[in-house]
Amino acid sequence: MVKKKTTKFQNQPLQWNLNDILKSEKEFNTLLKQSEQRMNSFVLIRKKLDPKMSDKEFKKIVLFLEKLKEDLSRLSAYSSLLISVNIKDQKARLQQSKLDILSVKLSDESRFLGHWLKGLSIKNLKRLDDKNANRLFRSIPKMTHYFQRMRSGAKYTLRECEEAIIHRKDITGVEVINELYDLIVNDFEYKFIVKSKIKSGKNKGKIVKTEKVIKSQSELTSHVRSTKPEERKAAYQALFQPYEKNIDKFFQIYSAIAKDWKMESELRKYKSSISVRNFANNIPDEVIEVLLKVCTDKSKIYHQYFNLKAKMLGMKKLKRYDIYAPVTNSKEKISFKEAQKIVFDTFQEFSPDFADKAKQVIDKKHLDSHPKKNKRNGAFCMSIIPSVHPYVLTNFNGKMRDVSTLAHELGHAVHDIYASNNFHSASHAPLPLCETASTFAEMIVFEKLLSKVKSKKEKVAMLMDKVGDSYATIIRQNYFIKFEMIAHEMLSKGITEQQLSDRYIELLKEQFGDSVNVNEEFRHEWSYIPHIHHSPFYCYAYNFGELLSLALFAKYKKEGKEFIPKFVKILSAGGSQDPIKLLASINVDITSEKFWKGGFEIVEGWMKELTKDQS
Repeated sequence: MVKKKTTKFQNQPLQWNLNDILKSEKEFNTLLKQSEQRMNSFVLIRKKLDPKMSDKEFKKIVLFLEKLKEDLSRLSAYSSLLISVNIKDQKARLQQSKLDILSVKLSDESRFLGHWLKGLSIKNLKRLDDKNANRLFRSIPKMTHYFQRMRSGAKYTLRECEEAIIHRKDITGVEVINELYDLIVNDFEYKFIVKSKIKSGKNKGKIVKTEKVIKSQSELTSHVRSTKPEERKAAYQALFQPYEKNIDKFFQIYSAIAKDWKMESELRKYKSSISVRNFANNIPDEVIEVLLKVCTDKSKIYHQYFNLKAKMLGMKKLKRYDIYAPVTNSKEKISFKEAQKIVFDTFQEFSPDFADKAKQVIDKKHLDSHPKKNKRNGAFCMSIIPSVHPYVLTNFNGKMRDVSTLAHELGHAVHDIYASNNFHSASHAPLPLCETASTFAEMIVFEKLLSKVKSKKEKVAMLMDKVGDSYATIIRQNYFIKFEMIAHEMLSKGITEQQLSDRYIELLKEQFGDSVNVNEEFRHEWSYIPHIHHSPFYCYAYNFGELLSLALFAKYKKEGKEFIPKFVKILSAGGSQDPIKLLASINVDITSEKFWKGGFEIVEGWMKELTKDQS
């Protein structure tokens, strides 16, 4: 009997080891060269393509492609992860530059194959008809949906020569613009100036000013959750000051990104800019329209929440600076070891298999846990290839929020591990379903922590924080999407920065209604949101994923352990199945407005509990 390895939790920072991807720069260059050489095989593949080719021959081509894609994914992940922990790593940036050149070659060499699979006309090749396409696709069951999805994209596909031009345009254009955005932001320093009144003594009422320069955005934004109003205000003012100073640059950057996206969507005959993302996510436009409508209607729940928070803080009405203000003065810190124990004990209670998969991330040294100089902010989980466990980055600072972040990112990792039974191309779930395990993991950890709270004051504080988090994940993201839809249309017709910022702040005021006073500094907040620059219309993955996970959590509470196989079924599918049909198989209907409204029932339950406690 093989003895199972015991995960040892410790307090010191964890740094990831990239050896499971590639062991050195030398190995990177060797694999890069091998990948380039393998591309010569596309000449032979072209000769073999025929609608009546055998299933066996088709499988050989698919396996060749999967191996090539996996190698390129390893190369890309290796350089990307190096840059994540050191944004100034010039060697890694050089590696990425080499990959860009290789990706152009791969696209050029293999483009005919994608067009052929889609049933498009290719010179000197017989067109792949529907009957033979279905036969070949069915020969690899776990790839059938992937190929059918590819074929359905034929209507948005341009001629080979046009696709080649667009690919080169992206590498030398919009991708460089996005990198420029990151480089500008990374160099920002923030003047954190706090003005406060002396509360007693002979100088009572006198304004005292303290000032310091903060170089880390994550350190600065931690102050937006300060118990002191003057610090919250100072944090936002410091945050937006360099963005405002550079707003002309950011307007040009965002204008170029949005116009590029809009023009290409029109060239490809998509219904709208957001339809590009919807198709990539395998979600119909109509489903996202319903999601956005329901979230907009349900924003009133959070108006009630903000009014309640103002009352708790002794304020007549919150200012936008105050929406993340804690309602208690807790300075409780938590050790990294304790945070890990909380997360893994909770996972273990839910499902030992779920916990074991999460522990593998730590055991294999695939977690980089703490902040350091030149490390990027935030947190993420990166899937590599099915045979390599995902890598997780966090910036643990000893706050209770960091426990949720750890649970969230490890949830992503567990999702990827469950989906590793699929081919590489079909292993990754579409974006809206990507948040399923991560948000669910957060929920079970939150419930566990809430059950251990002894005082009413602590319980109220936890519930208030959780509702606040759900606002940030659902309504805030919903309005980013609404802004993007408007911005892409406006920018395509030509507007000024002032007009764009005016529209942003109008939407912000709509978002909060009469519950929050929106301060003028927030008119430029759009320039601070990286997702709308790097991945247009990405953000609805968060409100989609959060509401879906809340609904699944409600099913779990109702069904108990019988729910777990259903949950595992969703996670294991990866991107190998149609999301609507997959969810329908466990009685979840994402096309229904009723379903999305039901996702808010847990939030409404939290609010009932909070208002009951305040009566």
